[in-house]
Amino acid sequence: MHVTLYEHGTNRSARVRWTALEAGIDYQAISRPDLIGSDELRRVHPLAKLPAAEIDGRPLFESTSICTYLADHAPVIDLIANPGSWARAKHDQWVAFTLAEMDAWLWNTAINKYVLPENQRMDAGFTQNNKMFQRSAAVLDRVLSHQPFLVEDRFTVTDIIVGWSVNWGRRTGNLKGFNNLKAYLDRLFQRPFCTLNPD
Repeated sequence: MHVTLYEHGTNRSARVRWTALEAGIDYQAISRPDLIGSDELRRVHPLAKLPAAEIDGRPLFESTSICTYLADHAPVIDLIANPGSWARAKHDQWVAFTLAEMDAWLWNTAINKYVLPENQRMDAGFTQNNKMFQRSAAVLDRVLSHQPFLVEDRFTVTDIIVGWSVNWGRRTGNLKGFNNLKAYLDRLFQRPFCTLNPD
């Protein structure tokens, strides 16, 4: 499998980079801050956003799709539940939950703090965004009170995807009181290939 990753920094690219490292998949990295919005990237991602990938000459975008595909093709480690299994449904559940109920709120705040031009930003929803993220974080905190990881009681790509979002929540001050999530992040930070931003 020939993989080219368009990625940079600690944004959602970190999910893909970490997955490839855990999976033992060699890849060529194209990593520059000026990729975002470029015509070069638009060939692979219609919105010219990071991360994106070319896998055997075919474009694939959205970090969770790339991570899941790489995990399915990992040559050296069992990184994801088998397709069609109940555990795979749980993977899909937690990934969908993370994107809809966690990332979305943090992203809305982020685009209105530093992505959009200043004259287009709206800060009215910041408090609500934090509350909505924390509501979802409480769900994960309860689940992780009695299991170390989210699927099959073992580290999987699900934890790479979800852990990145939980860490984003930590970095924005949204994990106060969620001790199980903090312990979960500590377990993830201890993995040798972890690409989560510790700051």
